[in-house]
Amino acid sequence: MDGPSPSNSNRCSWCGALNSASEHACAKCGAVLASIQRSVDARALDVDSPLRDEAARAPSYQEVNASAFDSSLLDMQTSEAIRSLGLGPSFESNQILAFLVAGGLSLYILIRLFSMVVDISRNALIPTERVTVQHTQLSAADVLLFVVSLAVIGVFLATAVLFLAWVYRAHKNLKALGATDLKYSPGWAIGGFFVPFLNLVRPYQVVTEIWNASASQRRSPLGGAWKQEESSWFIGLWWSAWLLAGVFDSLGVFMVIGSNQSDQLSVATRFLVVSDVVNAASAALAIMVVLKINARQEKSNRLNASQQGEDVGDFNSRLLR
Repeated sequence: MDGPSPSNSNRCSWCGALNSASEHACAKCGAVLASIQRSVDARALDVDSPLRDEAARAPSYQEVNASAFDSSLLDMQTSEAIRSLGLGPSFESNQILAFLVAGGLSLYILIRLFSMVVDISRNALIPTERVTVQHTQLSAADVLLFVVSLAVIGVFLATAVLFLAWVYRAHKNLKALGATDLKYSPGWAIGGFFVPFLNLVRPYQVVTEIWNASASQRRSPLGGAWKQEESSWFIGLWWSAWLLAGVFDSLGVFMVIGSNQSDQLSVATRFLVVSDVVNAASAALAIMVVLKINARQEKSNRLNASQQGEDVGDFNSRLLR
């Protein structure tokens, strides 16, 4: 059976197959035969063709390729198709982990405040005059402080595991949100917490990158618009409080262990009280960081989904125009 002749057919611009003039989709590849595409093919018709005027008014194939088939829209549709097949990055809600981290940090704050009360009570038992302190005189307070310290360590470790899991997923979501040119990978985002000396700055850099790249804005074709975002003040404040808390913890413990005079022990205990306050403040700021970044990513994901739906609709309407 002979196929349609060039004089009464539409040539598919995607696969080049000839189709009947009455067809609206390519029989070979299934691509939509837009009216503008049929107009381009009509230019090949003879002078008496009823489509001659439409062909004269239709843009050339080069114009169609430059305008109707916008590269950013094609990139977007390709990305959507890849995600629909489960092959590309997909957004995973981090809300449950964020709430678990916030809950763990809240419990940590309560224990730290209780530890502060214990330290103040312990300090009241220390003689005001300068004498050599026998630590057995403070055995009851020491036992209570030891139990509280174990609770602090246990809650801290459990919350740290949840926090690292949250950081990993939050960073992994960045590509699904459309961000590119990221400096760190999800694995390195948590690996930096364990490298000595580097862990003094890398966690701050990672969380800042997550915050900036989670921005709710229309993505550029290259996905690099997030680099124009400014870092938030409370991320720097959180990390400064965390480092300061570590300094007070170390000094307080060192001074308590090395003190054998009442005045030395009193100063060391005051350091522990300050350490409890700074640690509680650092945990409160960490809750703010986690919840704000989580809300930022959820909002960005909803915005991107809405924009992608609009872009797909616009892309299809331009093909069928």
